[in-house]
Amino acid sequence: MSNPIPQEIQEFIKEGFVMTLAVADKNPWVNTIYYGCDDELILYVVTGPETRHGKVLKINNNVAFNIFDSHQKITDNKIGIQGTGVCEPVTNVLELAKGLMLWHKANPGVETQITAENIKLFSKRRIYKITPNYLKLFNKERFGGDGYLIWDGTQI
Repeated sequence: MSNPIPQEIQEFIKEGFVMTLAVADKNPWVNTIYYGCDDELILYVVTGPETRHGKVLKINNNVAFNIFDSHQKITDNKIGIQGTGVCEPVTNVLELAKGLMLWHKANPGVETQITAENIKLFSKRRIYKITPNYLKLFNKERFGGDGYLIWDGTQI
């Protein structure tokens, strides 16, 4: 990668908190979703193509998201990621297996219910990947009051 993502951003994303995913066509829509990621910070999510956000992704696959620890109190030093990217369904069998493995690793407990086989054959769920193109890590403890660290993948 010619514009590497800073280590601090990588570490936070790999901790695996909850993601809020935003999509938009004529109207914006937001949902909460679990994710897994690989070493290049491709984010893998499992969701249905017939959900409201799944339908919007067929029209506009540009997304915004944030990742945060939902247990932070208002008095805590805030930390989280805000970002944008492109969300696409995974169609390659090897990448599907990789994405599902990473998703299960980050979100254990449903390995027997959400499998590559049932996704491929009959499930209403699909695996999507989000390729980030902009990431902003805010961390009041590390960077002070309004401080943050930005990675802009569009500027190479």
